Amino acid sequence: MLIALAEKLPDEKLFPELLAAARQIESESSRADLLIDLAPRLSSQMPLNELFPLWKDTLHLLSRKKRQDLQPDIAALTAVIFKLGGKEAMLELASAIQDVGKWWK
Repeated sequence: MLIALAEKLPDEKLFPELLAAARQIESESSRADLLIDLAPRLSSQMPLNELFPLWKDTLHLLSRKKRQDLQPDIAALTAVIFKLGGKEAMLELASAIQDVGKWWK
């Protein structure tokens, strides 16, 4: 239902509320599906000064989830990560994922 709502939103001012709702979804696949749908719009329609606080709050809340639940969310939000930090942020993310993978072997 939230994905359908996101597709119809005419005003990016409602994105923070939709993102807040997405962060509360317990189902990993449902949350990731909504984030996948929402991330390109967030990254293309929101100014950086509004997007960054949303990203910071979202990352903080999602980081409390289990590692296997966080991974799809990070993948879903790559458009936002790229908009906020560019190529350097994507390289840092890839490096961090590799490091964590080595720690958990």
